[in-house]
Amino acid sequence: MISVIDIYNSVRDLCNKDQKGFITPEVFTTFAGIAQQNVFNEMFSELAIAKKARRTGLDPSRDKSMFKQTLEDLAYFIREVELSDADIVAATDDDPEYDNSDIDVSIFEKPRDLARIISIRTMSPETPAQLELVYNPEDIDRIISSNLSTPTSEFPVALIANDIQIFPEDVNSVRIIYYRQPRSIRPTTEQIDFDSGPVYQDLGGSLTVPDIVNCRHFELPEHYKNELIVEIAKMIGIRLRDTILANFAAVEEKAE
Repeated sequence: MISVIDIYNSVRDLCNKDQKGFITPEVFTTFAGIAQQNVFNEMFSELAIAKKARRTGLDPSRDKSMFKQTLEDLAYFIREVELSDADIVAATDDDPEYDNSDIDVSIFEKPRDLARIISIRTMSPETPAQLELVYNPEDIDRIISSNLSTPTSEFPVALIANDIQIFPEDVNSVRIIYYRQPRSIRPTTEQIDFDSGPVYQDLGGSLTVPDIVNCRHFELPEHYKNELIVEIAKMIGIRLRDTILANFAAVEEKAE
C-alpha cells in the first residue's frame, strides 16, 4: 500500500514548492487512477522482460530474481470467482436479457474488475476439467465444426471476447482465476475499496490537512512509489506544457 497523502505532497512539491494548490486535489485524483493503472500494466511488461532474462541466464536466482519479484507483486491481484447458470448474460442493444439455459452456449459476463484471465475450469467435483481458452471467433468456429476437436464436457473450450462463451452448453458452471484491476485502500481500516480508485481529499477551506476518512490510498506495493510520482509528473507536465517537469519524468523513467 502506498499512501496517497505522501504521493500528493511529493507531486505538489515537485510541481511548485511555493504555491500551495498548484496541483489541486481534484486534478491529482484524476491523474492518480491513470498512473496506478499504468504502473499495473507495466508489471506485465516487466514480467515478459524477466522471462527473457531468465531464458538467457541473466536473471538472478532466489529472492533477487526479477521474474520472482514481478510474480510476487502480481500475485496480490489474483482473484477467483465462480460463475454458474444462475447468472444472466449481458443483453445486446437489440435483444432483451436472456438466461443461459435458453441458448446453445453458456455465456457469462466478464467480472467487472477483470484485467487478464489466468485460467478457467469446470466445477465438477468428480472430474474438473481445464478449459482451452480461445480469443478469435474464427478459431472457435473451426474447433466446433471439426469432428476431431468438437468441445465436450471433458474437453470444454471458452471463447474470450466481450463476454465469456463456454462450449459445450452443458458446461454452465465454471471457476475463473484472473488478475483483477487495482483499486484503492481505505486509510481507516486498511481494507480494499473495490468501488473507488486512489483519492486525495483535504478538509477544505484554509486547512491543508488531508481528509483521512475520504482519502483512498494506492493499491500498489511500497516499492512502486517512485514510479507513481514519475507517472503523475509526466501527465502534469504535459497538461501544463511544462518542459522541465516533463523532462524530469522522462529522465526518471529512462533511468528505471
